[in-house]
Amino acid sequence: MDNFEQLKEICREACHERNACKPGFEALMRTETIPQIMQVWKDNWDDVYRSRYSDIMVRRLAEQSPSMIDEMRKGGVYVNEDRYDGYVIVSNPGRTISVGGTARAYLFTAAEVTATDNAQVYCRTSGVKVTLHGHAYCHSEARDAEVTVYNFAHAEGQMQCTTYNAAEVVIQGGTLVDHGHRRIAAYGGTRVYSDATKGIEIGGQARQYPMVAMESQHTGKDNNDNDNML
Repeated sequence: MDNFEQLKEICREACHERNACKPGFEALMRTETIPQIMQVWKDNWDDVYRSRYSDIMVRRLAEQSPSMIDEMRKGGVYVNEDRYDGYVIVSNPGRTISVGGTARAYLFTAAEVTATDNAQVYCRTSGVKVTLHGHAYCHSEARDAEVTVYNFAHAEGQMQCTTYNAAEVVIQGGTLVDHGHRRIAAYGGTRVYSDATKGIEIGGQARQYPMVAMESQHTGKDNNDNDNML
């Protein structure tokens, strides 16, 4: 089989295994080139990114030839590349990727991404590290994701977050250490370490603690959470 036939067969198998929606499957069957397959992916990206389909595709992509990956690039989907546009699949464990411009990076494995400009980063896998600059954005569904937010960047979701400058974060679980922010909204049992009183919203089971409480944890000193809450 040539690259197109091989990729289409991989997609067909993945669709059957996860019971893909009928319109998406029918659109896939009508494709005649790899760029057309990439357009079907982008039209159904939530399925590609969130379902078992993604697990199958990432595993099989690692087995494919460089020439197939080159043809995917013509459809605006890139694999483990630094980009300023398009959809970037990050599937190699330990890989470090940089994205900028309007690129959208999707982490399917434990990897590291730096985003600038208006780039977007999406992660739902443990062990990832994301650094945001400029007006970049990150949405994290992994509570242990390490997300560092600089400048006017924006992060949402569950994470282990550190903020600087005029960062904006809506965190719904995990920990946030504040060294500067424009706005922080914390919910869902989040622990916020900050001495600031402005620009911070604490709701649900989230709690705010002074920075000294975090420092005492690192030094091994006894720390009573209730006594140290702000």
